[in-house]
Amino acid sequence: MDPTYYKLIHVVGALLLFCGLGGMLAGKGGKLAGMLHGIGLLAMLVAGIGFAHKSGYGWPGWLLAKIGVWVLLGALPFLVKRGILGALGALVLALGLGATAVWLAQAKPF
Repeated sequence: MDPTYYKLIHVVGALLLFCGLGGMLAGKGGKLAGMLHGIGLLAMLVAGIGFAHKSGYGWPGWLLAKIGVWVLLGALPFLVKRGILGALGALVLALGLGATAVWLAQAKPF
């Protein structure tokens, strides 16, 4: 498959993930928000690794850092549900993590 398709699926996965997080943090999403979050996480992981493989990147440090960001974005609902983070803190953290992931992908600093 062309790497462009992997990139498109990766971005759509990110949109699904953040829609799901928004629904969960607003307290109105229920199962749909959880499903969007999970499907987005899966789409991002599969498409991101597929894109990196097709592009010949290997496993540079910036890609490993993006996987760390992915893990943290996946854990946010758990952290809110357990009371470790409030909804506003999770929102700010999600935005910061998303911005960090974009910066890592664009700058490839290490």
